[in-house]
Amino acid sequence: MAAAAAAGAVLAAEPVRVPVYLLVDKRAKLAPELLQNFSAKIWPQAVEDFRRCGIQIQSGQGVGEVKRAPSGRPVFTGLAYGVINFVLTGVIPVEWDHGRGLAGVTTQYDGYHLCLIALPRAHGHQIPFVSVNTCVHELLHVVMHDIFENRPKGLEGQTRELRIDWYATKMWLFHEGAEIRSSAQAYLQKTRRAPAGSGERSI
Repeated sequence: MAAAAAAGAVLAAEPVRVPVYLLVDKRAKLAPELLQNFSAKIWPQAVEDFRRCGIQIQSGQGVGEVKRAPSGRPVFTGLAYGVINFVLTGVIPVEWDHGRGLAGVTTQYDGYHLCLIALPRAHGHQIPFVSVNTCVHELLHVVMHDIFENRPKGLEGQTRELRIDWYATKMWLFHEGAEIRSSAQAYLQKTRRAPAGSGERSI
């Protein structure tokens, strides 16, 4: 009863509007069925999870590219400041993946807030606390402010990932997200104060 009342109060409040810019990496040549599965299942599930927690994902769409500089450093085109850039590509750059076979990474890169998704590995909710929606997981790293810190190494880094999956499971199964909504509000306030083009974090 208390959880239901809290969820109702969140939905009755003015939603927190989080701007997300969806970009497809045109160099990745993603299969149409992957894009269809993303747009019909994975992404709507994520949007609905956040909506039930009082967070409205306001998404625009565009096309970009994930290139490589001569040094091997990833170079992105089509990104925008002041939004969460959500880039769909084929594989995570090896410098960021480190052989982990990741479905996604989230970072602050050249001042852009960036979620990079390896679409062939992306999925919806599967197992509570263990395998949650890829988009929910990566967006939570942004709105829970992990994007402003270097990724911890070792056990501390693993603990941070488990923390995010715990929040995602609460959203998925129990529709609980008051703390996430509050953190999202603080994230938006922080990004409004930050100058465009500042910041880069390790992954």
